[in-house]
Formats: sequence, C-alpha cells, structure tokens
Amino acid sequence: MKYLHSIRRLLEHDTSDAICPTCRISFDKGKRRKLIDTCGHERCYSCMFRNDQCPMCMKDVDGNNAQGYDTGIGGSTSTIVSPLGSPQPQLRSQVQRTNATALARYMQHNRQDSIYAKLPKAAAAIPTAATTTTSSASISLTTTAATQYTITADVHNSISNDSNNNSTNNNNNSNSNYSGGEVHASSFATPPTRRRFFNHKNLRNALTGGVGHRRTASNGGCPIDTVSILSEGKNIENALNTSTCSDSAVTRRRRKNVSNKLSSASESTTASENRLNRLSLAGTSVYAGHLSSLVLGKIKSLWAVPSNTADSGLIQFAGSDNLVSDNSSTVAEKQKDQLRARLGLLLDNDTSPDGSNTTTTTSSSSSHNISPQQTLATDSSGLSVDHFGGSQLSVATKDDTYSLCGKLKTCCLTDTNGYEVFPAKSRKSVVRRSNRSAQLGNNSKRNAIYKSSSVPPAIQLALKPLFFEVPLQEPDPPFIGRQWLLRELSNILTGTETPGVLINGNPGTGKTAFILQLVEYSCFGRRKNASSETDPDGIYYQISTASDRIRALAAHVVGYHFCQADANLTCLVPDFVHSLAAQLCQAPQLAAYRDYLLSEPHLKGILSVKECIADAERVMRMAILEPLTVLKRTGKILAKTCIILVDALCEAEYHRPDHGYTIATFLAKITKFFPSWLKVVATVRTQMLEFVKGLSYTKITLDSWASNDLLQKDMLDYITFRVNNSAEIQNNVAIVKDHNTGQLKFIGHLQNLTKGSMLYAKLILDLIERGQLVIKSTSYKVLPVSLAQIFLLHFNLRFPTSCSFEKAAPILNVCLAALYPLTLNEIYYTICAIKTDKVMAWDEFLQRFRLLDGFLIKRIDNTYMFFHSSFREWLIRRDEGESSKFLCDFRLGHAAIAFRLSRLQAPLDPEQTLELGHHMLKAHIYRNSQGPQSPRDMQAYWISSVTDNISAALGALRNVYSPNLKVSRLMLLAGSSPHYRTEFMGDATILCLAAHEGIVPMVSLLLEFGADVGLTNSQGCTPLILAAMRGHCDVVRLLVAAGSSLGQTDTTQRCALVHAARMGRLNVVKYLLACDWTPRTNSGDVSLNLALQQALIGAASQDHITIMEDLLDMENININQVEITSGDLALTAAARNGCLNTVEILLSRGAKIDSHNKQGFTALGLSVKEGHWAVAEKLLENGADLDESVTSARKTSLMIAAEEGHIEIMEMLITRGANLETQDHEGFTALSWACLRGRQTAAKILMDKGCNKNHADNNGRTPLDLAAYQGSANLVQYLLEQGANIEHVDVNGMRPLDRAIACRNIQVVQVFLRRGAKLGPTTWSMAMGKPEILIVLLNKLLEDGNVLYRKNRFQEASHRYQYALRKISNLEILIEKSAIFAQLRTNLLLNLSRCKRKLNVLEESIDLATQAIAQKPSSYEGYYARAKARMDHCDLNDALIDANEAMQKAAQSGVLTDVIDILKRIQDDLLIRISQEKRIQCNCNEETSTESPHEITDL
Repeated sequence: MKYLHSIRRLLEHDTSDAICPTCRISFDKGKRRKLIDTCGHERCYSCMFRNDQCPMCMKDVDGNNAQGYDTGIGGSTSTIVSPLGSPQPQLRSQVQRTNATALARYMQHNRQDSIYAKLPKAAAAIPTAATTTTSSASISLTTTAATQYTITADVHNSISNDSNNNSTNNNNNSNSNYSGGEVHASSFATPPTRRRFFNHKNLRNALTGGVGHRRTASNGGCPIDTVSILSEGKNIENALNTSTCSDSAVTRRRRKNVSNKLSSASESTTASENRLNRLSLAGTSVYAGHLSSLVLGKIKSLWAVPSNTADSGLIQFAGSDNLVSDNSSTVAEKQKDQLRARLGLLLDNDTSPDGSNTTTTTSSSSSHNISPQQTLATDSSGLSVDHFGGSQLSVATKDDTYSLCGKLKTCCLTDTNGYEVFPAKSRKSVVRRSNRSAQLGNNSKRNAIYKSSSVPPAIQLALKPLFFEVPLQEPDPPFIGRQWLLRELSNILTGTETPGVLINGNPGTGKTAFILQLVEYSCFGRRKNASSETDPDGIYYQISTASDRIRALAAHVVGYHFCQADANLTCLVPDFVHSLAAQLCQAPQLAAYRDYLLSEPHLKGILSVKECIADAERVMRMAILEPLTVLKRTGKILAKTCIILVDALCEAEYHRPDHGYTIATFLAKITKFFPSWLKVVATVRTQMLEFVKGLSYTKITLDSWASNDLLQKDMLDYITFRVNNSAEIQNNVAIVKDHNTGQLKFIGHLQNLTKGSMLYAKLILDLIERGQLVIKSTSYKVLPVSLAQIFLLHFNLRFPTSCSFEKAAPILNVCLAALYPLTLNEIYYTICAIKTDKVMAWDEFLQRFRLLDGFLIKRIDNTYMFFHSSFREWLIRRDEGESSKFLCDFRLGHAAIAFRLSRLQAPLDPEQTLELGHHMLKAHIYRNSQGPQSPRDMQAYWISSVTDNISAALGALRNVYSPNLKVSRLMLLAGSSPHYRTEFMGDATILCLAAHEGIVPMVSLLLEFGADVGLTNSQGCTPLILAAMRGHCDVVRLLVAAGSSLGQTDTTQRCALVHAARMGRLNVVKYLLACDWTPRTNSGDVSLNLALQQALIGAASQDHITIMEDLLDMENININQVEITSGDLALTAAARNGCLNTVEILLSRGAKIDSHNKQGFTALGLSVKEGHWAVAEKLLENGADLDESVTSARKTSLMIAAEEGHIEIMEMLITRGANLETQDHEGFTALSWACLRGRQTAAKILMDKGCNKNHADNNGRTPLDLAAYQGSANLVQYLLEQGANIEHVDVNGMRPLDRAIACRNIQVVQVFLRRGAKLGPTTWSMAMGKPEILIVLLNKLLEDGNVLYRKNRFQEASHRYQYALRKISNLEILIEKSAIFAQLRTNLLLNLSRCKRKLNVLEESIDLATQAIAQKPSSYEGYYARAKARMDHCDLNDALIDANEAMQKAAQSGVLTDVIDILKRIQDDLLIRISQEKRIQCNCNEETSTESPHEITDL
C-alpha cells in the first residue's frame, strides 16, 4: 500500500485530493466530481468538459524543463534542445520529439548551397530555413554507390548540460561531411498535430535519388492544444478554441510497419528494454521522462499483480476512499475500466485485457505518429532515419498488432447503443460522422474518452452523414426572440399544403442561428432531452420562454444540412442526398425507414456515395422518397409532419458544378415527389433569391425591418439583454446625468443602426464590451454603420501597420483558397511550401496565427473556419465605395496549396490531382511568364510530374459525372488518355460516360484531344448509342461529326437509331435519318434498311406513334416484314405490349391481322397471352380468327387465355363463340391447360360452360391428372366434387394419386386419401424414396384402423394394421434413422396388439406388445398393453409386474393424471384378483388338510 500511495502522489504532482488543480474548487458529487484525466491527474468534470488544460501538465512542458532523449543508434551521441523555445508545443510521445529534431538537423544541413550541387533535384525541392536557435544537432550524411543518402541523428538529454551540448554539436558539425562539402544546421519547427492532416505515405522524399517518388509512412501527427499556446496571458474562456471535445481526450493513432529492413535490429533485447523504459505518456501533455523507472515498474507490477483475478491489481489501485466496497461492485468495475484505459497508455503488459496471454514483440518500423519532418528525413530506400531510440513500442498480439492505442480501444467511450463517440477525422475534404457509423476495422483510428460498454452494437448501415459544425466566436451565445417566427413557421408547416418554407434575409439576420437552434433541440442535438431551465454547459442557452415552442417544432425535425462555402462537400448534391439518408435512418420518428433499409439490401447499395454521384435524383426518389411514402401509407410511420432543415442555399452556389444541379435546383426538381407530410425549411440570402426561384416554397422574410415590429422587438430584446448583463458595456457607454436614460438612448440608437442585423449588433457590443470601442458622447458618431466598417475597425485595431497585416495575410489567403477547413498543421505546411528562401519557424507561425484569434474558429475536428461567411466575403471583395484596405489575394492561397500538394504529398491520387488542378488554375502562377514555354504547357508539365496516374484522375468518379472542365483540359494537356476506361457502367470510356450524361463541353473536349468514338463498354454500347438512348441530340451531332459509325451495333444487335426509336427520342431519330448512312467495310454495321425495320418495330413496341408514322412514311419500309433479329412484326410487337393506338394505326396502314411472327404467334395470340383485353377486342373487331391455332403447339386463343388465367378475355372469347373442345397437338383442351397451370377460376368457368371434365388427352391424362401433377389441392378438391374419376388410369397405368405422389404434392395426396383413393402397388412403388409421402400413407392406414377399432370392427382394423406393418417392415433403414417411422411402427404394434386381445388371440397380443416394448422401451403403453393381455390370459403375476413397470414409466414421462388413475385401477384389479385366487387356494388347502385347527392357528 505504501507504493500505491507513492504512485498516486507522483501522478497527482502533490495536488490535494480534495481540490481540483485547475479551478482550485473542492470536489463534490455533481459537476465538480473527481475524474482521472488521460495524463493521470485528477481533475473535476467541469474543467475537463470545458477543455481546460491540465495545469500539472503545463508545468512539465515548460521550455526550460524540456527533456532530451538518447536515440541510441550509431554509437556516437550528442545532445539537443528543442528549437521551439518557450512555450513548447505539447509533443505527445518520444517519436514526435525525435522526428522534430531529426528534420531540424536535416534542414540545418540543407542551408549550404553546396549540398544542392550534390543532392538530386527531388531533394532540392524542399525549401530551406535560415533561422537560428539555441540548439544544434549532429548529422552525418554518407553517400553510397547507388546514390543513397542516410541521415543519422543522435539526441541526448540537454537540460543540465548546455555547455556540453554546444561543444558536442560544434564537434559533430565540424566532422560532418558530404562529398567533401561542409554542412551547417538551422532550425525547423515541428507543429504537433491532433490528427492526420494529409497522408504522409505520399510525401516526396527530400533526399531520394533519381526522379521517382517515394512513399513513406503515413503520419497521424501528435496531439496539440493550440489554445494553450495561442491564448497566453488571456482568460481561458476567451480562447480561440470553441471545441466541446476535451483536449485531454487526444487522438490515438494505430502504428504499423513500413519497412522490414530494421526489424532485426529492433527485436534485440537491449532495444526492447530501452523502448519500454522510455515509453511515453501517449495522449497526455507530459513527457514520460518525468516518471521514474521505479514508478513505471511498480505500475506494471500492479497491472499484472499475481492474484485470483486478472484485474486485482487494478482493484487495489482503485481502492481509495469510496471507490471499492462490498456493495459497489458496479462502481468498482467502472473505475477499474477507467484505470485500465489510462494505465494501458503507460505499460506493455504480458496479459491481454481478457486475461489471455499474448506474445509481445518490439518493432522498429515507422509509426502512424511519425511527424512530417521525420518523414522527410529518410534515405532513398525509404528507411526512416534515427528515430527509434526508445520512444516507440508496438505490441503484437496473436490477433493483431496491438499498439498503445489498441489497448485503449477496448475501453473507449461508447454511447448507449454501443457506438464509439468522437470518431477521429480521416478525410481528404469534409468529414462524415455518424452515431451509427460502420463497424471499425482493424486499422480504424479513434478519438476516445474512455468508458466500457457491455451493450452489443446494433446492426449498422453503411451510411455516414456529413460532419457539420457552425463556427462560433464564443461557446454560449444567447439566442433571444424569434417567437413570432416559430409561431408562423409552425402554422405554415402544420396548417397548409405547402411543400416547404423559405426564410430569406440579409447577411447577419440570424438565419443560421435559428436553424442551429432547431437542430440543437431536435433528435440530433444535445438539448433534445434538456429541461427548460438554462444549462450553461451547452453550446446555446435559451433566455426567453420560447424554448418550449422551439422544442415542439424541433421534435418534427428528421434531417438537417448546413451549406458552408468553406466546406465544398456540404455544397454538393450527391453528398447532400447521402447525408440526408443517413440522418433519416437515425431519426427516431423514422425508425421504420431504417428497418426497411436493413430488410432491402439493394436499397443500401443504391444509397452509396458512388450511386449518389452517378444519379442523385434516382437515388433520392427510389431509395428515400418512395420507401417513405410506402411506409407512411402502411401506417408504419406515425408522425404527421416531418421537417428537413437546409441552411444557406446561397452558400452552395460558390461551388456550382460545371454540369449538374446545385442543391437549390435539385430541391426545385425533386420537391414535387416529396410526400405531403415531409416538409423542407430552407434559408437563403435576400441578395441571392434569384438562385432559388424554382422553389415553390412559402417565403418568410427577415428584411422587413421598417414594417415588422416583431423584428424590431427581437433586436431590442437582444441589445437590452447584452447591455443589462455586461458591466463592461455599461461602463463604456457615455455617462449622463440619468444613467438609465443614457442606456436607453444608446440602445435605441444601436437598434436603428442594426436594420435587423443581429451580427452587426453582436459585433458592436463585443467591441464595446472589450473596451475597443468607447462611447464618449451621445452623438455616437464613433459607431461603425455597416458590417464592412466593423470588419475594417477590427483589422485596424489588430493590424496597426501594413507590415503586421502582411504577416497574417498568407494565412488568410490559404484559408480563403482552401476547398475544406484546414488544420493548424495544414495551414503551416501550406505557408511553408510557398517559400523559397527560408522556412517559417513554428513559433513565428503561431505568433502570426495568434493575430487572427477570433476570426478563425477552431472546430471539434481541429480544423479552422471563418467565423462568418460575410467576413469571408469582405476579405475577398468590396462593394463600390468601400475601402480596399486589407483586401486579400486568395490567388496566393491557391498557389500555396498547390505547392504543398506538389512538394509534400506527391505522387498524388486522383482526388488530390483534381484538387491540385483546381488550385493551379485558380492561382495561374505562370500568367506573366516570359519564357519560351506557354503557361498551359508549364502547368501541364507540373501536374504530370506529381501525379501517380493522370488518366485515372481524369476518369475519377466525381470528374466523370460532374466534370471540372478546365481541370480536365489541364489533365489532357498533361498527357491523360482520352480513351481511358473507367470502372463505371461496364468499363466504359470517359467519352461514353460523358455522352451518356449529355455533357456537351466534356464530349467536345475529349473529341478535341482525339478520343476514339468507336470504343464501347462491356455491353458494346458506343458513345453514339448511349447519347442517342438518352436523347442528347447535341452530343449525337458532335459524335457523328467526329466520325462515329451510324450502323455500329451493341451486343443486342441494335444501332443508335433503333435505341433512339425505342426510347422515343424524336429529335435524335430525325437527325440520324438525315445523316449519310455509310456502313464501314469489313465491319458488323447494319444497313439502313435493316436499321429502319428495327426502328419501326422498336417504336411500335413502345407506342411512340410519331416516330412510327415518320418511319412508315419513308420508302423501303415493309410493314408486314419480319425483323430478323427480334423475329417480330410491327403489329405483333405492338400487340405484345398492349399499344392500342399503335395497333389501330398499323391496321389502318395495311398491316395483316393474321400474320405470324418468328415464334408463330399472331397479334391476337400475343395480346391474349399478355392479357391486353382492349387490343384483343380491337383485333377481333377487325376480323381476327377466333379459333386459329398458333405456334407449333397449335394452341387456340382460348387455350392461351385459360393457361394464363385471363378471365375477362376468356369470357369475351367464349361469348364470341370460341370452341371449348378444340384440342392442341397433345390432345389438350382449354380445360386441360387451365388444370395444368392450376387456374381454378378458369377451370370453373369452362366446366360451367360444359367442358368435359373427364376428357383424356393423347396419353390418357384427364384434367384431374393434370391438376394432381400441378399440385393445386383446391383445384383437385373442386374437380372431385364435380365428379371427376378418382380411379382413372392413363396409358402408363398411373392414377391421379400416383401422379401426385410422383410429384411429391403432399397436400394433393392428402386430398385423394380423404376422398377414399385406393392404395395400389403403383402407389407404394411411387412412394419409395419419398419419406414424407410414406409417412402420409402409413398414417392413413393407421387412422383407418383406428376408425374401425372404434366401431368394434376389430378384424378389419387388424387387417389395416397388419398391412401397414408389412409395408413398414421394408423400411428398416428409415426406422433406424427416423424417429417418426419408429413411432409409427410402435403405434401399429400396440393397436394390433389391442385388436388381437379383443379377438381373444392373447398369445399373439402378448407377443405384439413385447415387440412394441422392444421398439420403444421407455413407453408405458407397451407395458400396459401387455399387462392387459396377460391379465386376460390369467397370468396375473406377470401382468402385475407389467402394470407396475407401466406405472413407473408413466411417472417418469410426466403423463396426465387420468393415465395414472387408469394404471392404478388396473393395479388394484390385479391385486384384488391375485388376493382372491390366494384366498380360493387357501380354502382348498383347508379342506384337504389333516392338521388340527389349533395347529393351523399356531402356524
């Protein structure tokens, strides 16, 4: 216990157990309850939730206390201090610290120009740095014959040996050489990361040889709390970080191997011990070095303490105060799980959490947590430099590589459904996050707060909604007013038939804040179950009493979407549809929809992102709207009104695609398919109403400031609330004699200035509250009058000189140019990538970034967004008359991102290539180039040099269905193949897909670059066929002009003209007919005449009358010619598909009504077969032969109608005089065909009309035979009731029962047996090999015998039983294998035994009962039957033995009491009879005895 207290004191850093070290408030059982942070320190719940940094950890990361560490590689060592200085960013593991120093020394060596003459060009592409620091490092560069460069970095603890550090570094630098050249060092700051900001396996190696690219280990980055750095000297509540996720709950990264070349060295015992001793506190802000090896060893011993349970060590460690008690096992288990989660970060134990032993090995392979600098500092073979010195340890279990984060993953926080909370973001653009995300694989990465969950995960769908977060400058902004808007919105949605409501307003009028309120109180928000009382820990807290009304309206919300210009995926229709489907599945009001998707696997595939990109409209209708409509109609959705929220439709216009819909136009097209109970509430800026003019929504405006008193009241309430609740605002407002009058005057003046803009009022009051704007007079002239002036004032205060703004301008440019929110690391690397002279130090970057505190807001996923879209627009453009000061040039941001992608992430995958092309074109770096090469050639060379597969980028999924034309042109210039085959639509070429989608500019672009118009997909469809099929006439013109063959066919032997005619594309048909038709030589192209004939039949089959008439007007068209490919005529094709108008036109144009197609059908036969009553009637009116035989089977129309079961057509044919007894080539009549197909109604009609029910065909089969063969028990029953012959025998000697047995139609067999069908030899021979049939037959014999037995016809009953026993005796194998047959034999033996007893054949009865006992020894019935037989045979003693045995068996089997009473009765009878016999025997003995009575009495 002494060690336990020591360990806890070390972990707490001598902090009192009763006081939180952050807020210095005593612990309690509420929001100040004691928790253990991931760093091991005890803190209160409130501080951890508010994201406050642990003060104990902050002490340890002071720059003056930073610790060095030994790499232990290469023999020679030196010491270095981190170049970042103080304050030091929190490096979370030894690996990251080694990475930082390694790349720092690499950049120091690169400072000399002489090295560029020796290194390859790929190495020179990385910019150098010239800044100096207080530290230096030793680097040795050696050259091999294969031109490979190795960097060796050796690091030691440098805290107490500064003088030794300097001397050592000087010595090492003087000895470093590279081909005779001397290299000096400078610093390169390492920005720690919370998550992977880009894939470091794609980083280009700075020292690689040749021209190839090197893929190195991916970098997850190490966590950092940027707020603690950016907000020095500030109140923590005003920090830049607004994340609600605790910074102490850091991202764990799974580690993996990237090279096998260092494995042998890393598996040595020395290296293993070194790593274990240097294992850092992963996920905390303190270095592992501050814990002594004694502490680590003691904790390790506690982890695997020898005891009866594997977790007893944890229980001991948790045994403080009130943690463990006899009555709190659940609490103890919770605390044990928490301790395991935290200690799992510290230890490499030999026992898995479930108690099973695992084999641990150490690995020197690269980690996912390798920093970007370390990734750059690798040799040409891809082996990471000297960074394994005791800082990395991975544990390989028998199941998976179980790293430190793997230990943590077993006890990560889960919600009530078993899903992990706060998933880590791994993205290339906007992240998708879902409470029902897909199950994690072995390589999943998670942010986790730790909590065990015993709830198994539910069945999950592969649907992930987009991650939305509205940036807020403060964590708890008040929301005042808007009660009138809630009331009006509720009345419109519930009281009208409008499909939706459109709220429009100027920038800053509170549209997004209103939508966010509804989301917060909906099933997706954290306030869905909140009380009406104020909760200060929420994102928003409600001031007014409108919270109940908000909650009532938000209860109908089933989906939401925020369009954000800063995040491109939120502005794209495919992602909108996929995200909406995922949210609908999560909404409890639509739980039936989720269940429906789980039961329909094909719909889950349709809802994939890939399908949404290919055809979002089809997905929306087929997989969302149609299922919802069906579920509502069937009563499975109970909600009367459901609401989908869509915010800022105007923001999506900033990412308008070159082809396809925006979200506004998509909603306008799809709204008509919405069910009436599903409403949309959308918002848009007033200035951009033009973009949503297609939406037929009810409009509510927030701009009627002058005429709407409710808007003015909302503004007045908000300003009054802010003023009354802020002493700073009151102090900074002009003081007059009457203080209250002064405030009222200021409030009224500000209210008038706002003109309805809540954002304007908020920013003005924030300036006054911070003292940056002081009202010294009642004229209030100092107040800005617009948002632009407020932004200008903010920047004038923040950047007093142009030089200060120039420091922050690159950051703004990068954020403005980015397609998605960037992390701090992404911003840093982007800015560094554009520099050519030196690299910006990390601390300098942080100082510049700090200047933008409040303008860029940190989100939960550690990315940064502008606090408002109007501020973003102010940075980009100004209205006429406004100052152009602080105007940003986002072209520089595009250039910086392009350089970062090219220099640090090459070779790029297709998506990254498209992103690079976008930024290159926006930057237009070579616009003013005066060189011999044109700018477009320079751009093309650039993109081709950094792309892995330029053609694959051109054929990427998004670029195929929604192409960026300018980027596509750039990739074609860079060498992308216009013939590239994609993975979509049957390996179609890019031209095929563009033609199918009708993207004229893309088709024109591909043709410009020589795309082959003759290439097809796997179905043989050419671009011309696909375009003609979809009716894209402009594309057809381009393709024909490019030389596409008009006669080229697909696998169905149809050309473009035929497909256009079949699909009703009149304009395409006319154009193709006007073209010159010249089939290619030596090809399979069809001729014009054949194409016209096929087109005629295709148009007739689909009822395209106009096209058909145009074709009939042409020469060389034979209306009665059979088309070779399909074998149809125009009339038969129209009749087959029920095209009545087409049939009338064809008949009027001279089509022969009795012509046969290739299959021998007439138009009447086909119309009857398909059930087209109107067409059949029209043909009969025009003289069609009623009884004409068709096809080779010589069926009449009545036979076809009876076979198909078309009752109305049958009645029409019979009424018109159709012959009922006409036979086909097999002798079948219409009744025969009806019975053969099981058409009972048709058979009834025919028999009512007088058909012969016993007609025999050429093989002697009657309708009853055919019905038995088909298996319709009801039809067989009807035929038997109508007098059909049940014992009819066909030419093969089979009866209807035999035919039913042969076809295994059990129900039909039972019908025959109930009707008294006889069992003959053929019956049993057919039943052999069919156990289910044999059971039915034997049961029938058993039931018949039982009926006879009850009628006391024992002799006849015994015959039935004996007959059945003879049949079953041949089934010994089935008796052995099947309990059913064994039970049947037992029952037959027992019943036969009873019959024999009744017939007084007692010996045979006893023998049969004995056989039954042998068949089933556990049966009491056998003993009972034998007891009765022996009783009648006067074998009373044996009968009593059997009776007793029967009683015992019955008691064991738990039979009814009535059976027990019967057995007792027979026992009593036997006892009485035995006693009577004994008495009689005694009397006889008395008469014959010569002994005296006295002697008998004595005896």
